[in-house]
Amino acid sequence: MDFLEQVKSYIENNVTLYKTPLSVSMLQPGNDIAIRSTPGSPSDRYVTGNKTHSFQFQILTRHETDKIAFDAIQNITQVLDGLTNGAISSSNGSFTFNKCEVYTLPNFIEETEHGESIYSAMFQAEIYL
Repeated sequence: MDFLEQVKSYIENNVTLYKTPLSVSMLQPGNDIAIRSTPGSPSDRYVTGNKTHSFQFQILTRHETDKIAFDAIQNITQVLDGLTNGAISSSNGSFTFNKCEVYTLPNFIEETEHGESIYSAMFQAEIYL
């Protein structure tokens, strides 16, 4: 399933971010933005065998300038919160996108030993598998 890769592409095409690649992984040292899945609830299975999956994910920003890190996570949240049917498409047909909502608003996580600020927001998407 290519869901996180497609969310990454959607963000890159719809949000002006500071000059760093968005990665589908753990947050890397230095200025970075990462997206990763988080534990979630079980899927709903239909008689047909298909599932509606509640997919939780987290986005983290890290930057040496606090305001830049916060603005990035805030802008991402504004773009993703409230997306509806078909806003994000699978490149390989592995899912159909239903909706996405923020469930933990942008929050300050920590300041690193190098003075970089880290912020996070958490999202829940509903996708049909």
